[in-house]
Amino acid sequence: MKNEREIAELIFDKFRSANCKAGHIVMFRVLQHTLIDKLNPKEKELFFIVFNGLIFTGYFTYENTCPECIRLTEKGYDYIYDDDKVTAMLQKPWVIPQVDKTDWDKAFYKLWKFIGPQDTATHYIGGSQFYKFIMPLCDDIPPSYTLYIEQRRKKDLSTSRVEYYNDLINHLDEEKRKELYVNIQLFLEDTTVTKSTTTDDFSFDTAFSSADTSTVEEVVKPVQQASVAMTIEPTEVIPNVFISYSWDSQEHEEWIINLATKLCDNGVNAILDKWDLGSLGKPLPHFMENAITKSQRVICVMTPNYKKKTENLAGGVGYEYSIISAEIFTDGVNTSKFIPLFRNGTDADAIPTVLRGRKYVDMRDDTQFEEKFVHELLRDIHEEPKFKKPVIGKKPTFD
Repeated sequence: MKNEREIAELIFDKFRSANCKAGHIVMFRVLQHTLIDKLNPKEKELFFIVFNGLIFTGYFTYENTCPECIRLTEKGYDYIYDDDKVTAMLQKPWVIPQVDKTDWDKAFYKLWKFIGPQDTATHYIGGSQFYKFIMPLCDDIPPSYTLYIEQRRKKDLSTSRVEYYNDLINHLDEEKRKELYVNIQLFLEDTTVTKSTTTDDFSFDTAFSSADTSTVEEVVKPVQQASVAMTIEPTEVIPNVFISYSWDSQEHEEWIINLATKLCDNGVNAILDKWDLGSLGKPLPHFMENAITKSQRVICVMTPNYKKKTENLAGGVGYEYSIISAEIFTDGVNTSKFIPLFRNGTDADAIPTVLRGRKYVDMRDDTQFEEKFVHELLRDIHEEPKFKKPVIGKKPTFD
């Protein structure tokens, strides 16, 4: 049984075998006789889902003329002969549902599997980022993610991400839902980040190109939408890690810079105000909110001064702490996104309330820095534990 990506490549193969360039066509009857007729009934259902999806996302256009054909676009031409892009695309999820008689519950369950669970989602999208997909499609929701969550709390509605993601989608009419799924598909396909892709305000804005709207069946026009993108390399994921810390002393700031530098040297995109904040005049709250919500992990460098600022909600640390607390409340107490790093002080005077009881890395002793950095912090970020549970064997036979 072929999946969506495999069927997409079979369609693209018709262009490849004819050495097509942008603007060249493949007759629909060729697709019919050499591909569609050879698929089993379930694969044929997937074919039309994929066929329309590839039109929505701009790889080719459909012309219901004489002769009936599909025409390769510049985007499609750039893609089909690039082996690296093809290899990467085969790993991307397909989330665009069936165009007509859509089973929206089924579509959501599939979407959630890929973008929802923080521990298992292959293409995790956090609450504030998901809300940005919804806002252009809906005029009667609060103007910010924070206000939306506050509204739900006041109404005693669940702030579980799976609940409000589903509620937000169901709030849209059917045509807007289709636009949403197309835009998320475009986002998942176009999202590629490396360590060098940070911008002054840590905003990765990529305008989605307009896709054609003519299909074999009913069509949906995807909207042009700017989206914040974090990273996926075809063969290696570079984790984005924001460092939250207090400006305790010159020595402490130098230690933080050294930590961030070593993270970058070891395959981690360390997001630090010292080099990611940008030029004078940049809005600090915007930087902090983006950095926290769009990073896969956040290191909280705990010291007595850091805790004091969190308690008083003072300065940048206080603002960051309010965002961190909100994310923990929204995503659930079991989230492992936030890494407590113990730098100075004691449990009582250095650990903020929301981080109490969480497993931390103790880096108070500089003589153990390398050991702690490599075997605790770095391994955890790269999801390469030092100790792995062995496979459970078979029960022995007892006499």
